[in-house]
Amino acid sequence: MKRVIAGLGAMLLLASPALGQVKTSEIMIKSGDEEIKAFLAQPEGKGPFPAVVVIQEWWGLNDWIKDNAKRIAGKGYVAIAPDIYRGKVTDNPKVASTLIKGLPKERGLQDLKAAVTYISAMPNVQKDRIGSIGWCMGGGYSLDLALADARIHACVMCYGRVITDSAALKSLKGPVLGIFGEEDKGIPAKGVREFEAALKQAGKTVEKISIYPGAGHGFMRAMNGSQSNPEYREAAAKDAWMQIDAFFAKTLTK
Repeated sequence: MKRVIAGLGAMLLLASPALGQVKTSEIMIKSGDEEIKAFLAQPEGKGPFPAVVVIQEWWGLNDWIKDNAKRIAGKGYVAIAPDIYRGKVTDNPKVASTLIKGLPKERGLQDLKAAVTYISAMPNVQKDRIGSIGWCMGGGYSLDLALADARIHACVMCYGRVITDSAALKSLKGPVLGIFGEEDKGIPAKGVREFEAALKQAGKTVEKISIYPGAGHGFMRAMNGSQSNPEYREAAAKDAWMQIDAFFAKTLTK
């Protein structure tokens, strides 16, 4: 019953007057010598719209990531979520650990750049208004993409791996919004504060680095597959989404 209610809640969210109508499709994009799948969510209308690359957690391109892409599209952005695990999805932490270890970082980054190239070529996309967002593994990749690709004009990283060497942040072009949990054992708050200091030392624009008290890793996700996520913190997640919405509106819309 709880799963049914959660599903209805997601449907109501997408149909809410605060969100526009969204059309979705499964597409293929060229990444190096390969073609990979990606999930595309677009607002109705001709545009042109700003765009956001939506990056998966270590679980893979699951329904939660697709729902986030739809949510972002409902706010007026073309959202693309490339399948950097090549179709593999799990809710088992041991399997997820194996999957992330088996993903060469350069290949993952290549896939993300390919997603930027794809949306940049879409006639309904504003090519100078592209951002990135990711959670967990995807949070780290969101920062990596912003460092490696000057076409990214705004970066949101949600409890992703941080960089504390200011010299390694020199190539960053756009502003950063960071979402973290104070109780995250994998990404300690101390390191997050060092990351913020390194960004400022490098002369980069920091919108805000939020560290939520009482929140751990993965606190924005209500479910782990079909099971409730014990790390979910509803109030913090809602506040984080408010910050994300405001940040993208400020940096990607005219």
